[in-house]
Amino acid sequence: MKRLFFEDVEVGAHIPNVVKNVDLLQLVRYAAATWNFYLLHLDREFARRKGFRDANIPAPFYGAFLATVMTGWAGDPGRLKKLNYAVKVMGFPGDTLIGKGTVVKKYRNGDENLVDCDIWVENQEGVKVSPGSATISLPSKEG
Repeated sequence: MKRLFFEDVEVGAHIPNVVKNVDLLQLVRYAAATWNFYLLHLDREFARRKGFRDANIPAPFYGAFLATVMTGWAGDPGRLKKLNYAVKVMGFPGDTLIGKGTVVKKYRNGDENLVDCDIWVENQEGVKVSPGSATISLPSKEG
């Protein structure tokens, strides 16, 4: 894995896109991993009876996806220090989620090299469904 160093990051740089195709099986696996078995996220008929067109993607799924986008970009020994996000548009099985981001600030705080980013998830229609922000800590080439 390529290491990302603080000195190599530029304000305005784009974080590589990460694509995730969501299906119902993936939501079942996520439910098992998080112990969240609310039927709205797992059972299509239950969700339809509640007025939704299908089972829907749980909000924390977006946060986990954005964390994966950031830690994948930062690499090891980079660290995710902060993550904030909101879900503005519901998602459903069959959706394609695209994790994106842009570097907005880099700075040193004590002995940490920090990078602030605007991050978001878009769906297959290009709609920003989950905007957020993140801060990562990166190693320096200076040691």
